[in-house]
This record gives sequence, structure tokens and C-alpha cells, in this order.
Amino acid sequence: MKSHTESCPKWTDSIDLSGIQDSEAGHFISEYALIPMQELGTHAYRGWVIKHYPCFQKFTFLNFDLKKSPIYDTIISQTQAGGLFLDLGCGLGQDIRRLVRDHAPADRLVGMDIIPEYVQLGYQLFKDDEIKLQSQFLVQDFFADTPELNSIKQRITVMNSGYFMHLWDWERQLQTAKRMINLMAPQTGALITGVHFGRLADAGMWAHVPKGLEQMFLHDPGTLKRLWDQAAKATGSKWKFWCRAEEDEYCKSLDSLGCRLRWIVERE
Repeated sequence: MKSHTESCPKWTDSIDLSGIQDSEAGHFISEYALIPMQELGTHAYRGWVIKHYPCFQKFTFLNFDLKKSPIYDTIISQTQAGGLFLDLGCGLGQDIRRLVRDHAPADRLVGMDIIPEYVQLGYQLFKDDEIKLQSQFLVQDFFADTPELNSIKQRITVMNSGYFMHLWDWERQLQTAKRMINLMAPQTGALITGVHFGRLADAGMWAHVPKGLEQMFLHDPGTLKRLWDQAAKATGSKWKFWCRAEEDEYCKSLDSLGCRLRWIVERE
């Protein structure tokens, strides 16, 4: 495994944005936000200063991983039919903006993040505001029973955990899974989709967590299924589990067996 320094190096001003400029992310930024590419680097750096998440340094927050989920079109169709979508750890709200661009109704989309600066940074980066973007953002701890969260509890038909649930050890991830289940609509077919930084095999505690982050349990597909089976049993519910391990060079740079785990659970 990499050392702290290798896993999460310091920010450098010599960032090459040329690859992003010609990518899908670059086209989205230029069409939606209407900002020059160098401004993207400034916003990413501001996100990095708030908390040293590698996604800002590597600009992977613009990978739009949610769009690559097998249920992406289902999210759009469900929200168009009146369903409610919740994006956990939404960060700058990039996936919500992408859903809006792909014709999901903004007022059926809810983002949640514990860091208020990220929500404001999102408005600044994407050049919109609460009036232009009629999506709701909850700035709170995921485990806090606030009036805002209680108002949508058990009305959520689709939830996204994009690089959110993986941030903790096994017990905290199990608590998170149970919390997700309890927030979801009780109807058959309710969906939770997510992405983990995981391992192809030999799941366990990550020995070299970047400074400033909590201890993380890196799953392989088998242990992630076991965790969801435990959560389902603990909540007296039934969920069908699907997972795909995806090769990813950045994940491998963090861990020799590193990969992206893309997963879905569906209420039966």
C-alpha cells in the first residue's frame, strides 16, 4: 500500500486541465456553468483547502460516477414520475446538476452534505442559485433527525451513496446502511446505488488512510454483500444486492488491489 504522502500528496499549482477541457466533464462545465477552464482549478483548490479529499486534487469529483450507474435512467424516470432522490455526501452538487441537465426535475432532487462551504462552492462553480436550481440541499450530519430530513423520511424512492458510505470502518458503515434503509420509502423496488473505493480481494482495514480522514474498511464484493445482508436482517427488510468490481488506475495508485465497487440494492 502507498504511504500517506503517496496516497494523498500535497496540492500543486502546476495542474494540467487540458485533458479535462476536452472531456465530457469539461463540456458539461462549459455548457452549464459557462466558466473558463482555469476557474475550475480555482474552485477545486478551494474544495481541497476545506478538506483534503483526493477527488478535488485529481478532479475526480467531475467523473459523474452516478451517470455510470446501471439505474441512472431509472433515477430520471422515477423523479419524472414524482419520486424523490437523495444524494448523500453530495459535495458541490455536481451529480444533481448533471441529473437536471439530463431532464430530471430539479425539485425532486435533494442533496446532503455536512460541510456548508461545499454547497455554497457548488453555487459559485456552477453559476446558479436557489432560484435557478430548485433542488434542496440539507446541510447536516446524516444521522441527525432534523425537521428537514424527517420531512422526506420514507418518501425517498432512490438514494445515492457516491463515495460516501466507504469513508468509515465496518461498524459505522453498517450503521449507515441501516440508516439508509430506515429513510427509504417502504415500497418494493426502492433503490440505493453507490460507489466504494474497495479492493478486488483481501478486504480489511486500510492501513494508510490519508491524514484527516477516519479509519476505513475496504470491501471486496463479498464483504460488501455481507454488510448489506446484515443491515437487511437488522432492519427486518429484504434487499437484492448487485455489485461490480471495476478496474481503475487511480484506485490502484492508492492500493495495489484497489478498485471501484459499483453497487445497487433494491427493496424486495
